[in-house]
Amino acid sequence: MEKDDSYVGADALVARAMNRTLEAERAAQAAIAECERQSAEVLERARQQRRTVLERAQARIVALHTRAAVNLARQAAPRSAAAAIDQLSNPSRRASALARLASRLTTDDAEADS
Repeated sequence: MEKDDSYVGADALVARAMNRTLEAERAAQAAIAECERQSAEVLERARQQRRTVLERAQARIVALHTRAAVNLARQAAPRSAAAAIDQLSNPSRRASALARLASRLTTDDAEADS
């Protein structure tokens, strides 16, 4: 009878040890799941922040290009007007421009392309 009692006691010890092991595994799985959830949140916040930075950078680039184009147009307009006036006030240039224009207007498109 003594031997049977020792087996029952050993079985109970093994059962408790297995239960502790299973509980530790469940706790570890829960901790892993929580870490995965937190890392997914961190990644999503980082992705959103990246999108925000990208959108802000693109808006700044567009604004910069727009300002540069406006400034360039402002600077180019007086120069091109002055150049046109200069070209038209020069008699030889004016005659040459008129001759080229007359040639374009009086020749066929096929002749002009060749």
